[in-house]
Amino acid sequence: MGDQTHLAGNIIEIYRKHGRAWTELRGQHLYEKSWLDQFLALLPKSAAILDLGCGSGKPIADYMIQQGYAVTGVDSSDAMIQMAQQNFPAQAWLRADMRLVQLDQVFQGILAWDSFFHLTPDDQRKMFAQFAEFSAPNAILMFTSGPAAGEAIGEMFGDALYHASLSQDEYRALFAQYGFEAVNMVAEDADCAGHTVWLARRI
Repeated sequence: MGDQTHLAGNIIEIYRKHGRAWTELRGQHLYEKSWLDQFLALLPKSAAILDLGCGSGKPIADYMIQQGYAVTGVDSSDAMIQMAQQNFPAQAWLRADMRLVQLDQVFQGILAWDSFFHLTPDDQRKMFAQFAEFSAPNAILMFTSGPAAGEAIGEMFGDALYHASLSQDEYRALFAQYGFEAVNMVAEDADCAGHTVWLARRI
């Protein structure tokens, strides 16, 4: 298939163009619930959570907000952030690229669900510096990746949708380099729509 990283440059525009349609298609079914429950169980009550690639805030941020957590959401799609602001005006929503966003606080929880895996391998490596910068002591990090190193091209309303993953060994090495430890990891979790999920703690 060759190097497909050029397609990663289209991701932001695709979500800007299709944000509302994607949100409607995604629906409100919380198939991520078991992982979100693991993530939240490791956090103090009413912890501050950074949601990178937050979308409209539904259903994931909604679930966390309902349980008393304070969410700061970051998304590069204007439409997504507008929906999030309308849905949850009491929370903080920022239109920004997760790779570049600058924040003046740290968080007890950092989530990059179905967003981190749209970055190129090099950008994924660089994101670990962002994760570390935004982490409070003992912060919990959760993100989705692929099951093994490589690229995969999906589709959204006719547009090629880029995904990439590092190897499991490289993610573990990056955890060690940036001061995290893996708490749990499942590749292609059949109970979570086939997602590969990493849960880690800042040490």
